[in-house]
Amino acid sequence: MNKPTHTVLFLAIMFVLNLAMFLIQSHLMANRDREISRVTFGDKTQEVAYIPEPATQQRLKLIRFAKDGITQLSGTIYWNSGLIEDLTFTKNIVVSSVEYYPLDDKVGDAHMIRGAKRAVSKFADGVTYTYHAVYRPDGTLERVGKLLQAGGSYQSLFYFEDGKTVSRERIFDGQKHFRQEKIYRPDGSLVASIYSKAGDFNKTETALYRDDGTLYADFTRDPIDGEKGHVYTADGKSMILEYVRDYYSLQEIFLDTQGNLMQNRDGSRMGGLLTVRGYKSVNGKMLMQYRQRWTLSQTIGPEANKHRLLRVEYFDFAASQTCEIQMDVAGTTITSVTCQQKNGSATVQRLSSDGTTVQTIDRVSKSGKTISTVHGNGKTISFPDEWLKDYRPTPLPEWKDTDAPPPVYDFH
Repeated sequence: MNKPTHTVLFLAIMFVLNLAMFLIQSHLMANRDREISRVTFGDKTQEVAYIPEPATQQRLKLIRFAKDGITQLSGTIYWNSGLIEDLTFTKNIVVSSVEYYPLDDKVGDAHMIRGAKRAVSKFADGVTYTYHAVYRPDGTLERVGKLLQAGGSYQSLFYFEDGKTVSRERIFDGQKHFRQEKIYRPDGSLVASIYSKAGDFNKTETALYRDDGTLYADFTRDPIDGEKGHVYTADGKSMILEYVRDYYSLQEIFLDTQGNLMQNRDGSRMGGLLTVRGYKSVNGKMLMQYRQRWTLSQTIGPEANKHRLLRVEYFDFAASQTCEIQMDVAGTTITSVTCQQKNGSATVQRLSSDGTTVQTIDRVSKSGKTISTVHGNGKTISFPDEWLKDYRPTPLPEWKDTDAPPPVYDFH
């Protein structure tokens, strides 16, 4: 076969391939959009107008093709909402577009302005971003993102109202899964650092920081395993609270700044009981001073703290005896106080409806039989507030990121 024959054969093959690509593209376009006009310019480029399918929420689409009638160069999409999106198709398989806010046609001093709303560059798959920027109606930058490495992680930066100060930073992996986030205050100090090993926004490890930069708390959250974490002293170095909470149980351990045990809480949803123990220093030792018994229906979620106090057991160090405070059905008012005596009997002080005035004092035998009863004669009793309330020496880090944008790769 001579050289001219090779050339003719090559040109024929290229013609067939181009024709096939054109037919395929036309077929795909026909399935999605309806061509209504085609204009050929002096430079042999063509502009084709399409009526998109109603489901796309697009009103009109204009696409400009190169001389071959196949290669897309640029385009414009007119959305039903009034947005206008300019498209740019480059040779490196990256598609760029700019969306604009609906035209501001106010009269008076205001000019007719169509500000940019969103600028995006994507690979040809239409899903993977190389860059994106979103602007507020006043023109300030709301967020911007960029591909850190080809096929790799993607960074999104969010800005405060000034459009300059970063409010949060997010990193997504090559599979577009959320990996980590940092949240900042307006002064630039770090509020929180969040990391997801599993790539799931609901399964995270979080560290919270005070405005002086010290570590305030760290915790992990999982929709199945619940939450566990720690709270630290003002210098961020010593732990003063350790806790674990899930759908079945809870445990919280509270320490003072010297590391001494102040309180611990154990709860079981299955058993329906929460036990809280408080400690005090006696002769240099931390001894249990009181023990609360609460009903417990749930240990996580919006109903987690809705429980009822049943009774309080405490040790009277002065009298060297154990006593029990019995609460009413609502769990808010003391009905009686029983103290055990060394001989096995007990003294029971029965209170009036105010929960403080002693009506009678009964002496009860070991078998439970009342031996004697005397009137209270207006005697009143009281106890420390933390004995009768749901008191924690250190609050739990009930932190919620209420201003968090959707935890997705990008969104309009």
